[in-house]
Amino acid sequence: MEKQEQATAVEQQYLWAVGLDTEAFPPESLIGDRYRVLSSQIVVDTDAFSLPELPLEFQTYVVSYLKLSRLSLHLPRPYGLLLIGEELNLSEVFLLENVPIDRQGNLCPTLAQVWAEASALRQVNLLWQVLNLWKPLAEQNMARTLIDPKLVRVDGMWVRLLELQADVAAVHISQLGDIWVQWLDLAKPEITEPIAEFFYSLGRGEYDIDSAIAFLDRIALKLMENQPLTVRIASASDVGQQREHNEDACYPDMHHQKRSEQADNMRDRLAIVCDGLGGHEGGEVASSLAIKTLEQQLKTLLQQAEADPDFSAQGFIAQLEMVARVVNNQIVAINDQQQRHAQQRMGTTLVMAVMPRPNGNMCNEVYVVHVGDSRLYCVTKDNLRQVTLDDDVATRETTLGYNFFAYSSQRIDGGALIQALGTRGSDMLIPRVQRFFIDEDCLLLLCSDGLSDFERVDQIYDSHLLPVLSENKPLSRACQDLIDKANELNGHDNITVALMRCRFATADPDEDHVSENDIPTSINHAEEDIDTEGVQSSTEDSAGALALISPDSKNSDAQKSDLSGIDSAKTDLAVPKQTSSAFIVILIFVALILGTGMAAMQFPQVKNWVRQHLPVNLQRFVQ
Repeated sequence: MEKQEQATAVEQQYLWAVGLDTEAFPPESLIGDRYRVLSSQIVVDTDAFSLPELPLEFQTYVVSYLKLSRLSLHLPRPYGLLLIGEELNLSEVFLLENVPIDRQGNLCPTLAQVWAEASALRQVNLLWQVLNLWKPLAEQNMARTLIDPKLVRVDGMWVRLLELQADVAAVHISQLGDIWVQWLDLAKPEITEPIAEFFYSLGRGEYDIDSAIAFLDRIALKLMENQPLTVRIASASDVGQQREHNEDACYPDMHHQKRSEQADNMRDRLAIVCDGLGGHEGGEVASSLAIKTLEQQLKTLLQQAEADPDFSAQGFIAQLEMVARVVNNQIVAINDQQQRHAQQRMGTTLVMAVMPRPNGNMCNEVYVVHVGDSRLYCVTKDNLRQVTLDDDVATRETTLGYNFFAYSSQRIDGGALIQALGTRGSDMLIPRVQRFFIDEDCLLLLCSDGLSDFERVDQIYDSHLLPVLSENKPLSRACQDLIDKANELNGHDNITVALMRCRFATADPDEDHVSENDIPTSINHAEEDIDTEGVQSSTEDSAGALALISPDSKNSDAQKSDLSGIDSAKTDLAVPKQTSSAFIVILIFVALILGTGMAAMQFPQVKNWVRQHLPVNLQRFVQ
């Protein structure tokens, strides 16, 4: 799947200029006739459509930045490298993007500055994030960054680093304990006692990184015993403006959006988006098979987590990776059975958010499983953060340290996927599992690239995402609004969204009642519209995998033969409901009045009705 060309409008972004002589370049001055200084070391690019300047060779510290740029939630990314001055007196200015600067252009506060005002849950969360950054930074000899108070910033509920500092001497996590113990008097009362013990023990060198993280995990879980958290989930999918078939799939299932229709141990805990690859007869099968298999696998996994007194985050992550490989192997088996090669091999992207309940306890942890270029964003009242990073060529070239992202993304194949479920064996698959805590009301948006292309999600933050948090807007309606907006702005691809709204409050029965009633009847009772005549009997394999085949296509026989010999395949036949004769008369009448069948498709109501009710072969006559 190739990425679309870059958006025509580039929103102003703030850059941090490392090594800038602030006396030589005061506010409003220009660096290299291009970068305007706002204040101190904060600058903006006045020519964002041109590629930034780069030297012929990168120094070691620049390569370390590039390799660490996969940690995009927390670390800045190299943007440009300038050489200022005369040949014998050159100074280097290193420009960083994705820096902790708020939307007004101000530096985010340091961790020390926000500590006193943070809730107990956030205090634990901030410490937890710092500890989780230690290992990757230490691998690049940059761990010293975490013990420099000026460099560890806080943007909402995220720890973000202003720049990296190389280890000029040995560093140890005990130094974190020495720093943090100074904040002990400002720790919230409910955590003062365990945190005091932790700080002093950390300072004495009694913890390694893994045991320190595990200790904070236990404190967070204990805090959640008295903290209400309400999670609600909805999803929707649309074929888009230019495609004939929808190769996307999602969970919760499009036809079971009501909470009452979902399994007890899955309800309010799982959201999935899959974007199929391989064209009709391939992408649709792969994405549907992935959703069905994941649904079955996660049902078992979440049950085990609830009953496991020895639940561990690392164990759960390993199980999630294994689940992704199970899905991958099933799609690979079908590809091999059908002798599909190269671009003919079906596959699917995956982005999934899971919230387990360890040993039956409420938890504020989110586990994100990701393969491909479908994305997950976290929306809060203060910011929008892209949690996942696309598995494409441009990202690979950057994180391997080969080139800056601005240049990697200009490659002809920059947007080409480097992995997807089903295209290669599991020994070549690297499912990425991220884990983070939420400590305030937030909205998790999972979407296919039908929405995220051209960075549209950033553009609709104020108009379409923030209101979902601040208002009691039914999630099903919010999903549809996002799809409508994506069709307006993009429309070139299938569009699928899933929303997971998390609120630190008790459930509102009235909101649930309104949400259930807001789901369109055509979705609530879609199964009543399916003609079951001729439906083949279904079989389910050990992984619960299902494959979907649409019989109203002229290629239905080919589809059936594609899955022959695969015992795990389960066939659901979707036949449109009988078309209303009265509506057909009206449809023809409208077309005759306007002089062409194309005119019928200019009315949104008619267009939507045609997509929902007419067979594919008849749709072509009115499009």
